[in-house]
Amino acid sequence: MPRPQSVTEQAGALAIPGRLAIVWTGCHELRLDRAAERFQRDLGRLTGIETFAAAGPRLDIACRAAEPGALALGAREAYRLQVDERGVRLEADGPIGVLRGLATLRQLLETAPDGSAALPFVEIDDKPRFAWRGVMIDTARHFMTVGTLKRQIDAMEQVKLNVLHLHLSDNEAFRVESRRYPRLHGIAAQGQFYTQAQIRHLVAYAADRGVRVVPEFDVPGHTRAIILAYPQLASHPVGPGAAGAQVLNPASEETYRFVTRLFDEMAGLFPDDYFHIGGDEVGDDAWAGDPAVEALKAARGLKTKAEVEAHFHRRIHQALTRRGKIVVGWEEVIDTGTLPRDVVVQAWRTSNATARATAQGHRTIVSAGYYLDLLNTAAFHYGFDPLDTSTAGMSPADAEAARKLHPLVAHFVTDGIVVRPAPPLSPAQEALVLGGEAPIWAELVSDEMLDSRLWPRAAALAERFWSPRDVRDVDDMYARLAVQQDRLRRLGLNDRELRARMASRLAPGDTGPLLAFLDLVGPVRNMAHDKRVPAALRGEKAVQHLTAAADAAPVDSLVARGFAARARRLVAGDRGLAPQVRAELQAWIVNDARLQAQAAANPSIREVLPVSAEIAGLATAGLAALDALEAGKPLAADAAERGRSAIARAEASEAASARPIFAFFGKRPPGDLIITVTPGLRALIEAAASP
Repeated sequence: MPRPQSVTEQAGALAIPGRLAIVWTGCHELRLDRAAERFQRDLGRLTGIETFAAAGPRLDIACRAAEPGALALGAREAYRLQVDERGVRLEADGPIGVLRGLATLRQLLETAPDGSAALPFVEIDDKPRFAWRGVMIDTARHFMTVGTLKRQIDAMEQVKLNVLHLHLSDNEAFRVESRRYPRLHGIAAQGQFYTQAQIRHLVAYAADRGVRVVPEFDVPGHTRAIILAYPQLASHPVGPGAAGAQVLNPASEETYRFVTRLFDEMAGLFPDDYFHIGGDEVGDDAWAGDPAVEALKAARGLKTKAEVEAHFHRRIHQALTRRGKIVVGWEEVIDTGTLPRDVVVQAWRTSNATARATAQGHRTIVSAGYYLDLLNTAAFHYGFDPLDTSTAGMSPADAEAARKLHPLVAHFVTDGIVVRPAPPLSPAQEALVLGGEAPIWAELVSDEMLDSRLWPRAAALAERFWSPRDVRDVDDMYARLAVQQDRLRRLGLNDRELRARMASRLAPGDTGPLLAFLDLVGPVRNMAHDKRVPAALRGEKAVQHLTAAADAAPVDSLVARGFAARARRLVAGDRGLAPQVRAELQAWIVNDARLQAQAAANPSIREVLPVSAEIAGLATAGLAALDALEAGKPLAADAAERGRSAIARAEASEAASARPIFAFFGKRPPGDLIITVTPGLRALIEAAASP
């Protein structure tokens, strides 16, 4: 995972009793020496064999062309891999192709019950579909430590993701040490920021693994932290409720001097060609009533807020271009259609934006449909393609209904988030799509949650961005995703350990029942878990602590997926699975009893008890269905109705958070938890109820 472009499997396997003897041909460099050593070390981590007793077979690595200098978009990533009785041969178009081939070799490694290891005989010819395959991590809302970011980079290398977009400033904080403007990290970082030495180390660490680091410093909006440190940069519109205290002043030359000098300093820390300036979500009233902005509009012939923004972005674009940087901005930066065509657009609200940006001649990165912080399943995200034009986004009917929910919602639901029918991209437009990027904003994601909130779903998106467009089999994807998740854990991903730590705070002394329960549930979707939003709609404030069971629950439980797969196979005729399915259902009932007993002395887990009891009831219905199937008799009508009603209740809880915006207004289930094992139970009950 990602599935290669071409795979030819052959009978047989190559035994791997020890470290491979690597022989290089062409473009041998220190970066590849380090990659080879990581690969050799990972053989032991994957197999569990600390020291190999003998030397392994030969690994011949041939590289067609060197690529000196910093890692860049369009690096040669294609490779060809052959394993047979003679050994392993890896031929790559460039050094980064070697890294991609070694990642595939790790995935091919198999272990036998006796502890031996082998590589299957195979021929692979592979290259990426898109050059830009990234994730965006928000470090402003919650600070992510360097160690945590390095774990994500390690996992990215294994699934061939190649861009780490770091969102480093926002209203909440500015996260990088600035020696030119020290108040930024001194005042606007709450003591949590990356030193310049740490940034250089992180960039080098990522480059070694074939991952580019692209920084984002959001301007002119999302700048409350900057303005906290340097209030003279704020716009100052008059009147109650004015928004200017959170937006930079586009009419002040001091603003441009500050941003130019700051970005010049930051550009020196991040060698990548691309530099993200944000540019999103500047409210219509941001500069309303500011005399200086009104004077700017009159002097420049600017008539709208969007034209003022475009003026600001042109000034910043000129400064960064002089520094040799290529500007990236969220899709709002092209609202006036007057920015230079070399500005790269990141489409985020709808897939219509991809069509709009490419029609204007802009290269485009697609994030619409890939927002991992909305806590949708891997299957949901896997269904969107970067070349889609009419998929991701809110439907016109939903938008109209949403506007009636609350006046603040009506203000937020603009045409920009509504997806409408659009023609497919032309070949010229498709050529402008650089690839895709999965953002994970951190309003509801802390440092200890990042591993589990990003993975394994990011691996599914790595496949969407790398593999052919017709790779679409969701069941096959999940079967491979479960294997890949365990492989990433063996190589250092800490999602399970960190989840256990979170559970230990809720159930100290005996986390087993809670962890078993969490495998069967997931958090409500589409930000419905954010208590601050409904409070704000009521004119109140709320504090969100990320310490509840919903924060520890997996977004897309592979345990629940596995149960569903077994249940479907069972009802399709594989009755040999009946003992395993029965044992699972019985375990859920026993686990509920354990949780109920624990809660008598532990109020921290009481909010999950109604959900646990519902699962026990579902399990009882599932056992009745299984009894009927094994007896060859239809399930009694009243038992079938009870089972269907229980499933309908669970599905209604999930549906309440299934639609963005509406998620805030639906009835939230206890503990903000949805039951994820209902598909498998429905399969059992419907099959048993059939004549």
